[in-house]
Amino acid sequence: MASVRHHLDAIAETADEALSERSGSAVEDHEYREALESIRKLGGESAVDRLADDIERSIRQTETLPQAQSVRSLGRDICDEEGYEIPADSWFAR
Repeated sequence: MASVRHHLDAIAETADEALSERSGSAVEDHEYREALESIRKLGGESAVDRLADDIERSIRQTETLPQAQSVRSLGRDICDEEGYEIPADSWFAR
């Protein structure tokens, strides 16, 4: 089981590698911690691992840091595919 901190570090490392001339906000300024903690409540560690992998893949493909709406979409896709119900008060329901 990887911790949320471990995933945040991996996402930051991917951003540093993929975004050679990155400008704008740092990984820490995005809502990735909240997203990872929220997906853990819905689907456990496997869902956290998958969302973190999806965020890293998005960084490599788009060469940008995905914004909250994109991360919400990635998380909702995971929930839909795995059959996790998203409560109305979830970060992914906003």
